Amino acid sequence: MAAMLSTSTIGFPRIGDQRQLKFAMESFFKGDSTDAELLAVAHKVQADAWNLQKAAGVSLIGLDGTLYDQVLDTITWLGAIPPRFQALSGLQRYYAMARGGTALDMSKFFDTNYHYLVPELGPEVLAPGKSSLQPDFSGPLEKLARGQAVVGREHAVPILIGPVTFVSLSRGCELPLGEAVSRLLPAYCALLQQLAAAGAPEVQLHEPVLATSEGAELRAEFEAAYAQLAQAAGTVPLHLVTYYDDIGAAYPWAVALPVAAVSLDFLGPPGAAVPSQTLALIKQHGFPSDKRLGAGVVDGRSVWKDDGTALALLRELLDAGAVSADRLLVTSSAPLQHLPYDLDLELAAANTAAAAEPQLPPALAARLGFAKQKVEEIVSTARLAASPGDGSVFKAVQPREQQVEDHRAGIAAEWFSRPQSFEARREQQPQFHDFPTTTIGSFPQTAEVRRLRQQLKSGKLTQAEYEGLIAGHIAHAVGVQEALGLDVLVHGEAERTDMVEYFGMQLGGMLFTRAGWVQSYGSRCVRPPLVVADIAYRGPMTCWEYKVASAYTRKPVKGMLTGPITILNWSFPRKDISRAAQAMQLALALRQEVAALEAAGCPIIQVDDPALREGLPLKRERWPSYLSWAVDAFRLCTGVAAPHTQVVTHLCYSDFQDILPAIDRMDADVLTIENSRSDNAMMAALAAAGYGRDIGPGVYDVHSPVVPSVEFIKSRIRSFIDSGILSGRYDRVWVNPDCGLKTRGWPETIAALRNMVTAAAEARAEVQRGAAGTAAVVSVAESDKAEGVGKGGAAEVSAGRCVGCCH
Repeated sequence: MAAMLSTSTIGFPRIGDQRQLKFAMESFFKGDSTDAELLAVAHKVQADAWNLQKAAGVSLIGLDGTLYDQVLDTITWLGAIPPRFQALSGLQRYYAMARGGTALDMSKFFDTNYHYLVPELGPEVLAPGKSSLQPDFSGPLEKLARGQAVVGREHAVPILIGPVTFVSLSRGCELPLGEAVSRLLPAYCALLQQLAAAGAPEVQLHEPVLATSEGAELRAEFEAAYAQLAQAAGTVPLHLVTYYDDIGAAYPWAVALPVAAVSLDFLGPPGAAVPSQTLALIKQHGFPSDKRLGAGVVDGRSVWKDDGTALALLRELLDAGAVSADRLLVTSSAPLQHLPYDLDLELAAANTAAAAEPQLPPALAARLGFAKQKVEEIVSTARLAASPGDGSVFKAVQPREQQVEDHRAGIAAEWFSRPQSFEARREQQPQFHDFPTTTIGSFPQTAEVRRLRQQLKSGKLTQAEYEGLIAGHIAHAVGVQEALGLDVLVHGEAERTDMVEYFGMQLGGMLFTRAGWVQSYGSRCVRPPLVVADIAYRGPMTCWEYKVASAYTRKPVKGMLTGPITILNWSFPRKDISRAAQAMQLALALRQEVAALEAAGCPIIQVDDPALREGLPLKRERWPSYLSWAVDAFRLCTGVAAPHTQVVTHLCYSDFQDILPAIDRMDADVLTIENSRSDNAMMAALAAAGYGRDIGPGVYDVHSPVVPSVEFIKSRIRSFIDSGILSGRYDRVWVNPDCGLKTRGWPETIAALRNMVTAAAEARAEVQRGAAGTAAVVSVAESDKAEGVGKGGAAEVSAGRCVGCCH
């Protein structure tokens, strides 16, 4: 056996060890730095990441790194630019597509908590018989040249999102998927030829769509595309990379595609009920002898250190004779972008933290591994797997079958239901006029608020002093809403850094980090908590701020909670028990908080569970099991609410149309949804399904710095009327922004909400006059044009504040 197996990386955190790229983007967005200054930071961040992997001893280093999003990078080099952005160029166009007045839609990337920008491949870009693609390969070629200078020509491997996955992630395409892919292939082939000429040792083509149920049905599209790609690549090896789960039924034909290497996920999602079947598929079908196998045995989605599973999988793979050691690459099960950068940074932060702050227990720290440690695991696993001996260093792989468990065990059946039907409850709940107005929860997080939190952590403020100052910010938020005339108010969440971290810090069984930052998208980073033990409720978490806010107004104030599935999906879960069991523990804890808020007099309780859909398994046949326990967790959490208490939930930036029955079964009294970037797709689906509960579709995009006009918002409200939703019960159609406002500034927040309240009042008056059906309807497209790139493009992108996830 060789002295060491070869190693490969397929992605690494892109924000920098100190979030340098985040801060550089924010500076650029505010107009405080130039293109050159932003690029200098980005290139340094990328070089540092590549050097780290080189120093660890990785053989083939994937050259990732982005100025915002890897899918947006692909849109850019392909030249698949929607017409509304084509008048711009360079970084102005790039960031206009990301966050301008008519930015691209945003959605979750497969089953992760990473958001990507959705390609638009409509007739304007891929028309029948022609295309308006304007490829520009300067980005990928320049990155390869920099990578070669940093790590050497033999180690620097370009990464491209594969053409089938790219089209699968798009929207608006009127062509069959195979034809759409074929329109992109000339650009892909031309880029491959230029990468080959530049000396790339191989090219990674990432095709995670193969891990989905739909991917298994795309054999013809893959075979046609990769025949052309292989011919264009010539002597440069193509490396097909898949991740996020096994590739199931696609395995026999996918591994036969004309590529030199195939990387597969041997682990699957952490805590999944069904483990990865990759090893079983290889044993059943074999593996081509003319290809290299990238064995994704180091967990790229879990912060838990390898327990010997990686070595055991490699030994079993080698012992089975399916692949020889000289054709084996050790890699991670998924790109490491989903993990924090370096555990050493966390330990250093803990050493400098205030004594009053919770410390990461040494025993726990010894069990953790972040991205840097995972790279080291890849290399050490490759070295140990090639060691001679009797194999005693390897633990035995125990075949794990699908976990069959009753997630309701030990919980009373009646706890999973509200005491009355929706219609009976709705009559007892607060009543409003047509088109009542509210917000989703958070208000701007100012530098002053962040400074207060830091002073509390450092011991410069006592808890009582901190609460007194935060109460002032709550009073300000309530006063602003009162002055604007909103109908249902919120306290503004000044005390919260993040909608999950805030609860993770207060629940037993969860720990938070100081340096465990993970990119959610663009410049938005989060610190997911770690589930380390059974979840326990320690006492009220949100009642104080509700009481403070309600003391300043006679209007209803919403209590604000994060739901059990979102906390679970946006945390790093345990691996020793199922995700379903962890969800029930979270639901039981949050149920007590719902009861506490109700006892405090809260009439409306919002339980946001936007991550419901992203937890769906990539295999559709596994959806019913997941949705059963996920929805049960939400119902367990909210089932304690009395009939007169209105329960609200919020869903954002995912495609929910295919799980409408599950959304209905959640039994929330009010459903608020992201809507402004999605052309009312969710509204149309809900109307078609006869959805009968209150609905709050977002009327403007909080991720853009553009202030929407009154007429623009009225056009949205009119589109709700036109959809036929709720059959004219407009007192149940809420007017609200898409998401929370924490990443916006106060001036733009006030201006946008003022226009929103005015638009709702004017729409209300139109309905009351019976004029809704005859009023001239301003189309959404015309409003978008009026509000569009001219205001939200280059100038706004440079002048606007940082945009981030609504929570």
